[in-house]
Amino acid sequence: MNGLESKAELLIMSAVMIVLSLAGIAAGFSRGLFGGIDGLLILGISLMMVLIFSVLILVLAVQEGWIGRRNKKENSSNTAAVAK
Repeated sequence: MNGLESKAELLIMSAVMIVLSLAGIAAGFSRGLFGGIDGLLILGISLMMVLIFSVLILVLAVQEGWIGRRNKKENSSNTAAVAK
């Protein structure tokens, strides 16, 4: 990430990678691959990719203020508006 990406591009790319990784896990279960080493590697890699891209979405959401604490300026202006 060099700052030139738009937030929508990062969000869509991360969501697509999460969906594809979950599809890989589902395909592994449906074919019964998790009894051998190949299936365990598919499971590990898919879970790792889900984790990495979920963290990316979480960081993006916190930076944009979608979740977590808001800025102090926003909280003070919202509290002042409510008090009036």
